[in-house]
Amino acid sequence: MKIRLVIPIKGLTEEGIRERLEYLRSLASPSVEVDAVQVEIGPPAIESEVDAVEAGPEILRLVKEAEDSGCNAVIIWCAGDPALHASRQLVDIPVIGPGESMRLISAMLGSKPCEVTPDIPVLEMRKDLKRAIKAVSDAVRSKVEKGEGDSFYLGCLALWGLGKTLRRELGIPIIDGAEASLIMAEAAAKLGLKHSRVAYPKYPPKHRIK
Repeated sequence: MKIRLVIPIKGLTEEGIRERLEYLRSLASPSVEVDAVQVEIGPPAIESEVDAVEAGPEILRLVKEAEDSGCNAVIIWCAGDPALHASRQLVDIPVIGPGESMRLISAMLGSKPCEVTPDIPVLEMRKDLKRAIKAVSDAVRSKVEKGEGDSFYLGCLALWGLGKTLRRELGIPIIDGAEASLIMAEAAAKLGLKHSRVAYPKYPPKHRIK
């Protein structure tokens, strides 16, 4: 099985991408191959709707390329799930959004699923992981005390790999987008599942096919 990450931002270095792949490969089943491609044109990070729209055309190109090259599933590497629905209309393999995956798992594990994202620019988060962990931890504790959440998910993929640390520290579900999206991609591919054409009509529509 082959799962491909589509990285929708230009701000990640080759080393940063390699680190992410090593982490995902450590989690993947033995028979699963994980690789990654990065957009050639797009924003440095996705921090607004403008960024998401700018990244969209390249995401679609790379998702279609993944299908054409024989990938069994695609993960769009952003918790905002940019171009997710459009990608599902375009291809016949599972396209997984980390944000959606985290929300689904968080909802299964608690009655008040809640997103937490530190107020730190995306490309700054991994420069000081202690600061990022503390910001998330403080936010979770505050929301629990206020009764605003009982199961949480990390609202940015820059926080990959921190779910386990935060779960140990806080003792409650903290869902990591890297873990969640990989699990969902593997499950969908293993079960031979495809997105519903009722929900995501195939592109292009039949009347435009010559």
